[in-house]
Parts: sequence; C-alpha cells; structure tokens
Amino acid sequence: MSSLSDKIRALTLQQWVAIIIVVLIGLVPVFDAFFGHGFYVSFFTKVMIFAIAAISLNLILGYGGMISFGHAAFMAIGGYSVGIAAYHGVDNGYIQFLIAVVLSAVFALVTGAICLRTRGVYFIMITLAFAQMAYFLFVSLEEYGGDDGLTVDSRSNFEPLLSLENEFALYYLIFVLMVVSLLLVWRIVSSRFGRVIRGARSNDERMQAVGFP
Repeated sequence: MSSLSDKIRALTLQQWVAIIIVVLIGLVPVFDAFFGHGFYVSFFTKVMIFAIAAISLNLILGYGGMISFGHAAFMAIGGYSVGIAAYHGVDNGYIQFLIAVVLSAVFALVTGAICLRTRGVYFIMITLAFAQMAYFLFVSLEEYGGDDGLTVDSRSNFEPLLSLENEFALYYLIFVLMVVSLLLVWRIVSSRFGRVIRGARSNDERMQAVGFP
C-alpha cells in the first residue's frame, strides 16, 4: 500500500494532467447523454483513434529520436485490411484484426530492417519513401476505390462478446485500447530497454561505448 502511495506522490504535473484528460475523455458519453447530441461521442471516437497513432509515434520520435514520415502507412494497412475483408464478405472482427496485425508486422519487419540501418536525414527520407510506396499501392487498387478510397459499410462483428453497432460500446472499446496503449508505452519507456532508447536519442555514440549496440 505504501508503495502505491509513493508512486502516486511521485507523479509529475504532466502526468496528473494526462490522467485528468483521460478521465474526462472517459466521461464524454455520460455528458453527451445529458445533452442528447451524439456529436461528441462520434468526435472523440475519432480523436482517440488518432491519439493511439500519436502515442506510438511518440514512442519512436519523442523517446527514440527517430523522425518517421511513414507512420500513417500502418493506419492505412489496418484500414484497408478491414475494408478489403469486409468487401469480400468477411465481417468477423477477430479475423480482420488478425489480418491487420500480421500485415502490419510484416510491413514493419521488412521496412524496419532497412530503415534502422540508416540514420539522420536518410532515415527520414526512407520512411517517407516506404509510405509513398504504400500510398501508391493502395490508390492503384481500383476495385477497392482507388483515389476515392474504400468505404466500409458495416462494422466489425465481435459478437457474442461485443456488439460495435452500439455507439457507446465502440467508444469504450477504443477508450480501453487507448489507455492500454498509454500504459504499454509508459511501461516500455520505464524499462531497461526504454532507458537505452532514450539514452541513444541523447548520445548514441556514448551508448555504444558503454556496450549497447
């Protein structure tokens, strides 16, 4: 118990502000129910989706010091994985999720193996190049919308565990995923691996000198 209280007292002002913001976002559907608009639930659903992308970008940019212009490619891979599967009648959310994760991992493995062998402006430009390659690949798929993009007519089916047709269920699913993303990145940054990444951002030559490749 004392350990928990010590951790609470050790929280910085920025961390307290972040916690308050997360709590307020979690209460948006409650406030929106009183006003009866429905706009804020839809708006903050989109905000949280982009926040998850920003959290992961902050890990490599804010803590790792690696400026990537190719981060949106992973959102595109996830979106098109779900959209193309739905286009062919596969609305099972578990299958769609598996396809999106596997394809994103393969893309990250192939591009990362190349990008991480560069540094500085070369790293920036090669991530941009891969992002452009992904962009032109997707817009060349005329059967799936081409330049006009791909519209997903139905939401993923996670029944009987969860029904995303309910706006509040969708909202809180994304909210939970955002909180998990925040906690995961916080745990990574606080770990030994995270400290090495932060040290390499400040002075990679010194980190190599003390034994970290």
